[in-house]
Amino acid sequence: MKAVYIAEPGGPEKLIFGDRPEPEAGPGEVLVRVRGTAVNHADLAIRAGRSATGGLPRILGLDIAGEVARLGSGVTPWKEGDRVVVENRVKCGDCTPCLHGRDEFCERQKRLGGELDGGHAQYCRVPAANLQAIPAWMGFEEAATLPLAGHTAWHCLVERVQLQPWEDVLIQAVGSGVGSFGLLMAKGIGARVIATAGSDWKLEKAKELGADEVINYTTTPKFSQRVKELTSGRGVDVVFDCVGATVWDESLASLKPGGRLVITGTTAGSQIPFNLSILQGRPLTLMGSGGRSRRSFAAMLHMVHYGGLRGVVGKTFDLADTAKAHEVMAGRDFFGKLVLRVP
Repeated sequence: MKAVYIAEPGGPEKLIFGDRPEPEAGPGEVLVRVRGTAVNHADLAIRAGRSATGGLPRILGLDIAGEVARLGSGVTPWKEGDRVVVENRVKCGDCTPCLHGRDEFCERQKRLGGELDGGHAQYCRVPAANLQAIPAWMGFEEAATLPLAGHTAWHCLVERVQLQPWEDVLIQAVGSGVGSFGLLMAKGIGARVIATAGSDWKLEKAKELGADEVINYTTTPKFSQRVKELTSGRGVDVVFDCVGATVWDESLASLKPGGRLVITGTTAGSQIPFNLSILQGRPLTLMGSGGRSRRSFAAMLHMVHYGGLRGVVGKTFDLADTAKAHEVMAGRDFFGKLVLRVP
């Protein structure tokens, strides 16, 4: 089968488009014929050797959408031809957190596209428990945007900070995959959204998708002042951050007393000095994203089926052009998700 894989870490030139053995579905597994797969910052980290692979060569691809091609023994209720999207974290099912129904904290979880072969291939072997159906009206390219970015945004806004319809939320880097999903989910909940980005064209796109207010944090680096103006001096209830160090101080300054911040990305740096008195005096609640559960993945797909949640496809590439997609990802000049078409 055709696949994109790495045999050694390095730059985009280390991505190999070539032939790999077709996997076989074992007990409790299915073989998915991949039709769409997306690119994430995590793929760049894995390619560069900054994130675990569990051994090389490794087929990349954390986002997977396609059709059930073959069933392993004992698999129900799926059938060949079913259109599916895949939750990419494979859980052990028998560690203490899994047995307690908290599989997001599985002690032996592995990632498809990380420690296991992923979706940048014509076929991928996955546990049947990781599958969710995609609506008949949704194409595979759009479905491929859901697993990482969509699930992360859902986990942060619904599971972690429990965003409410009457609240104001600041969505950082709204042009990113996670940020764009955060905007759509927050508006689906009914919250007021203030969105940031570093380019005016991305802010215009955010307004088209429903953002109530927008701020360019490149031209307005002290954006907390603008946030206060937009909230009558109060600040926002929630900050959803997938940027990190460069916006940290302003993100905290944008929160009202008692506000919540959840962070799920540090693409702009992870090391900061921190004034603990801010937590004591206001007081604020700071949260990390962490792992995600199969239960929350199913809940997010329920909103796709019945709540109008859509994915934002920024640009598409052929699987053979994955290296170009990595370069575009590094350059950040896109809105939404970068998706690969699988031949």
